[in-house]
Amino acid sequence: MALSRAGADRQDMHERLRRHSLAAWGAVQVGEPNPLSELICADDQFLAWLPQPVLHDLMGAAHHLGDAPQRARQLAETIRQAVGEPG
Repeated sequence: MALSRAGADRQDMHERLRRHSLAAWGAVQVGEPNPLSELICADDQFLAWLPQPVLHDLMGAAHHLGDAPQRARQLAETIRQAVGEPG
């Protein structure tokens, strides 16, 4: 999305991301560390639209959690109340 917002062609960037994802999956399947972030942050086409620090930041999990932390806290509180534990 960030690449599209920066002006890049969404389909082209998606295809590049797909190829990097498949390469990373191949590495992970043979027991190597996941290289996806490094592949993306070194891609000249991605770097033409967004600087490397921004790409690296976008690869962080915080950008993909949505409201999961709040929902988890609510669930924990609901469970605590159900079993009678103090909050």
